[in-house]
Amino acid sequence: MKPYLRTLMAVASLLTAVVFSGVAATAQSGIEVRDVRVGFDGDRTRVVIDATADLDYSQFALSTGGLRYVLDFDRLVWALPDHAAHQGEGRGAGGIQRFRYAHNSETTSRLVFDLDEPLVLESSYTMEPTRQNGVYRIVLDFRPVDLGTFRSVRPSGPWSGETDVADVEVDTAARVPDLRGGRGDIAPVPERHVVVIDPGHGGRDPGTQGGAGTIEKSVVLRGALILRDILEQTGRYEVVLTRDSDDYIDHDRRIEIARAAEADIFISLHADAAGSRSVAGASVYTLSTAGDARMEQMRERMGWNIPMEIDPVDPATQDILENLVERETLTRSAAFADILIPELEAVGPILRNTHRQANFYVLLAPDVPAVLLEVGFLTNSNDERRLSSGQGLTRAMQAVGRAIDTYFDREEQALARYYSNGG
Repeated sequence: MKPYLRTLMAVASLLTAVVFSGVAATAQSGIEVRDVRVGFDGDRTRVVIDATADLDYSQFALSTGGLRYVLDFDRLVWALPDHAAHQGEGRGAGGIQRFRYAHNSETTSRLVFDLDEPLVLESSYTMEPTRQNGVYRIVLDFRPVDLGTFRSVRPSGPWSGETDVADVEVDTAARVPDLRGGRGDIAPVPERHVVVIDPGHGGRDPGTQGGAGTIEKSVVLRGALILRDILEQTGRYEVVLTRDSDDYIDHDRRIEIARAAEADIFISLHADAAGSRSVAGASVYTLSTAGDARMEQMRERMGWNIPMEIDPVDPATQDILENLVERETLTRSAAFADILIPELEAVGPILRNTHRQANFYVLLAPDVPAVLLEVGFLTNSNDERRLSSGQGLTRAMQAVGRAIDTYFDREEQALARYYSNGG
């Protein structure tokens, strides 16, 4: 079982043991954000966030479809007063036109600053609560930069998939299995991560075709082979391709390959087409909410049971744990997509609303984080030229490789913290 799933099962089994032994636990309430204020003093733009606890966040910049600076947090409770914000938006100042806030997933919240000019976060600090205000004040100072510097801001900060679990009083009569396979204070030695690359179409299914004759199945196969070489050169990964030649592989088989390999990430490569030849750029898909329901149906229909390494497991607990794994899979898929998009933007055009959701069959594996990457539009002459050139396709695959490195760096850091804290 993958290390992050083993950790999830350990935590989940603890919680289910508590629940089914009749011990009541009070969940830790979420951190509230009570105000966000933006000011300008002539040299810098300052953002002040009032919250009921200090905040950790990851940050990145976007320049397509307008300049935006993004902060991602573990899920928050947005409790801003009416004068500060209305319907998820608030007024800016200085180089910040406005701010927007929302829940980005079931486990994360997002604060987006729409900018009038390129800004980067220069410094930040937190003021402890006082008797008068009773809140933590997180102060963020932004300074103007050139566009190149702005675009160089890569995702950074804590692993967004990390979850804090409330302290609970455990009934010592409830047996909680140790799934770590060793001493609790020693993190497991990182194994080689399994990356499954899925070049779409193939054989009798050519996919779409560009005006200059470029065929999708050929482009994505070349891209998959390039990405395989990039990853294998690092020595960190075991790379599996669903096809390495011009063969047709049905969708069920592609999923079976990923699950049999116990893939840590599944990346399906495609090229897009549009009625308008002006549409261009890469996009990234993860499973939609409708697809979430379909995932559960397919798990039951195809017999995709998830081995729990817990003995014994009653049917009710099994169902709870399998649903937890599905939620974690969706969260990790979205986390990888959010890392991948800025890397793609740094090397080529991306579609507006780049992170999209769909009900694609190859994204349905319940225990394999997965994305479908459309590398560009073959119906657009610039995209077709870029993707049919060795240099353009290589740059795109190098961006994917960097995103994969970052994704697993964060996972390893999160697991190390878990074990160092006595997980």
